[in-house]
Amino acid sequence: MRPVGGLDDASVVCRYETDLFQTGGLVKICGLREPVHSRAAVTAGADLLGFIFAPARRRVTADITRACVEAARQEGGDRRVLAVGVFVDASADEMNRAADAAGLDLLQLHGNEEPAQLGLLNRPVIKGIRVAPGTPPHAVKALVARYRDAANAPVAFLVDGYAAGAHGGTGVKGDWDLAAALAHEHPVVVAGGLDPDNVADAISMIAPMVVDVSSGVETGGVKDPAKIAAFVAVAKRAFGAI
Repeated sequence: MRPVGGLDDASVVCRYETDLFQTGGLVKICGLREPVHSRAAVTAGADLLGFIFAPARRRVTADITRACVEAARQEGGDRRVLAVGVFVDASADEMNRAADAAGLDLLQLHGNEEPAQLGLLNRPVIKGIRVAPGTPPHAVKALVARYRDAANAPVAFLVDGYAAGAHGGTGVKGDWDLAAALAHEHPVVVAGGLDPDNVADAISMIAPMVVDVSSGVETGGVKDPAKIAAFVAVAKRAFGAI
């Protein structure tokens, strides 16, 4: 993670993050709000920690995220774990300021951000792809191509479950067929409806670079360390088998 209160050399950090996504086999625990759960995710072996800055039930402030990032860094020691901020249609200035204040390593964009906006951001980007069921694959690939040609092109594309009026975090299962098709050509993060019981099937079918979970490791709307540990363990075994 980037030091809170100061940045590593940007080119070195960016190369690390790009290389990490090319390597794959990564697990992201999203929707974190408490330092204790950030520590639990790192202890379990998660590679990325997600923090929601968009209007949502799991929304956090930069100060809360900073506390979670610091706790995770202390728990992880020398092991590199990346902090991801999730935004929906925020301005580039808002995202950059939040990233600096919270110590974020990547920005995850889940709205209708234009490709040109990526070049204004000071962190690598994960771009969420939100398409309605039945959208033709060629239309999705054309959308992805617009972002791949942009400055600061995404290190990965996230395929989440579709729910009308929502931008993610609903627990709706993602389109695994779409994710598998994109994964043949691009680094893919698969999200939506994952849990310890189905993540191995998702990895076997899609071969994504990253699996991303939030509600699937919660009990009563709160992150559950036992479920986090189970999810990471199952996912890592499944990645090792492909």
